[in-house]
Amino acid sequence: GAAACPRRGFAVAVLGAAGGIGQPLALLLARSPLVASLRLYDVRGTRGVAADLGHLDGGAAVSAHEGPAELAPCLEGCDLVLVPAGVPRKPGMTRD
Repeated sequence: GAAACPRRGFAVAVLGAAGGIGQPLALLLARSPLVASLRLYDVRGTRGVAADLGHLDGGAAVSAHEGPAELAPCLEGCDLVLVPAGVPRKPGMTRD
């Protein structure tokens, strides 16, 4: 049989967590039983997202990290880092 996992779940960081893709991604991860620690990082806006996710019952422990000084602490000990970050398109820009 498979060996038992000695811990509850994974430590996951979302870089770009305050954006249009990062927010719903963070919600899904916070609800996953596989995620024990969810670290949210962006240049700004993560504290509000973390506060919202903190109201979920039985989800992952959520922490907010903003700005360059908080990037290293956010990533320390992570098992998985997801980067949905990017720059929004300006009017007239295409995906080409």
